[in-house]
Amino acid sequence: MMTSNKRTNQTTNEPTRRQIIDESRAAYLLGLPKEQLREICDMSGLGQLEVGATAVRLVFTYEELYRLCRLIVGPTS
Repeated sequence: MMTSNKRTNQTTNEPTRRQIIDESRAAYLLGLPKEQLREICDMSGLGQLEVGATAVRLVFTYEELYRLCRLIVGPTS
Protein backbone atom coordinates (compact mmCIF):
# COMPACT_ATOMS: atom_id res chain seq x y z
CA MET A 1 0.00 0.00 0.00
CA MET A 2 1.38 3.38 -0.98
CA THR A 3 1.07 6.37 1.28
CA SER A 4 0.94 9.94 0.18
CA ASN A 5 3.47 12.41 1.52
CA LYS A 6 1.18 15.42 1.30
CA ARG A 7 2.07 18.34 3.50
CA THR A 8 -0.71 20.01 5.38
CA ASN A 9 -1.51 23.60 4.54
CA GLN A 10 0.34 25.31 7.39
CA THR A 11 1.19 28.95 7.95
CA THR A 12 4.68 29.97 9.06
CA ASN A 13 3.29 31.23 12.40
CA GLU A 14 1.86 27.82 13.26
CA PRO A 15 4.51 25.36 14.49
CA THR A 16 3.89 21.66 13.95
CA ARG A 17 3.55 19.34 16.95
CA ARG A 18 7.15 18.16 16.55
CA GLN A 19 8.38 21.72 16.96
CA ILE A 20 6.74 22.20 20.36
CA ILE A 21 8.66 21.50 23.59
CA ASP A 22 6.62 21.11 26.75
CA GLU A 23 7.60 22.68 30.08
CA SER A 24 8.95 19.46 31.62
CA ARG A 25 11.27 18.70 28.71
CA ALA A 26 12.42 22.33 28.48
CA ALA A 27 13.24 22.39 32.20
CA TYR A 28 15.20 19.14 31.83
CA LEU A 29 17.11 20.36 28.77
CA LEU A 30 17.98 23.66 30.46
CA GLY A 31 18.87 21.99 33.77
CA LEU A 32 16.35 24.02 35.75
CA PRO A 33 13.50 23.19 38.11
CA LYS A 34 10.10 23.91 36.52
CA GLU A 35 9.42 26.67 39.07
CA GLN A 36 12.57 28.54 38.06
CA LEU A 37 11.77 28.07 34.37
CA ARG A 38 8.31 29.56 34.94
CA GLU A 39 9.86 32.54 36.74
CA ILE A 40 12.23 33.19 33.83
CA CYS A 41 9.35 32.85 31.37
CA ASP A 42 7.22 35.31 33.33
CA MET A 43 10.05 37.86 33.26
CA SER A 44 11.06 37.29 29.63
CA GLY A 45 7.65 36.70 28.05
CA LEU A 46 8.87 33.53 26.33
CA GLY A 47 6.66 30.48 26.00
CA GLN A 48 2.93 30.24 25.48
CA LEU A 49 0.10 28.57 27.27
CA GLU A 50 -1.55 25.74 25.38
CA VAL A 51 -5.07 24.80 26.38
CA GLY A 52 -5.61 21.05 26.20
CA ALA A 53 -8.59 18.85 26.90
CA THR A 54 -7.60 18.31 30.53
CA ALA A 55 -5.13 21.04 31.44
CA VAL A 56 -3.30 24.18 30.45
CA ARG A 57 0.43 23.74 29.89
CA LEU A 58 3.39 25.92 29.06
CA VAL A 59 5.06 25.11 25.73
CA PHE A 60 7.98 26.50 23.74
CA THR A 61 9.13 26.56 20.15
CA TYR A 62 12.75 25.65 19.41
CA GLU A 63 13.44 29.34 18.82
CA GLU A 64 12.07 30.24 22.26
CA LEU A 65 14.08 27.43 23.84
CA TYR A 66 17.22 28.79 22.16
CA ARG A 67 16.45 32.30 23.40
CA LEU A 68 15.88 30.96 26.93
CA CYS A 69 19.23 29.20 26.79
CA ARG A 70 20.95 32.42 25.69
CA LEU A 71 19.19 34.32 28.48
CA ILE A 72 20.31 31.82 31.12
CA VAL A 73 23.90 31.50 29.90
CA GLY A 74 24.35 35.20 29.26
CA PRO A 75 26.56 36.87 26.69
CA THR A 76 29.54 34.85 25.49
CA SER A 77 32.71 36.26 24.08
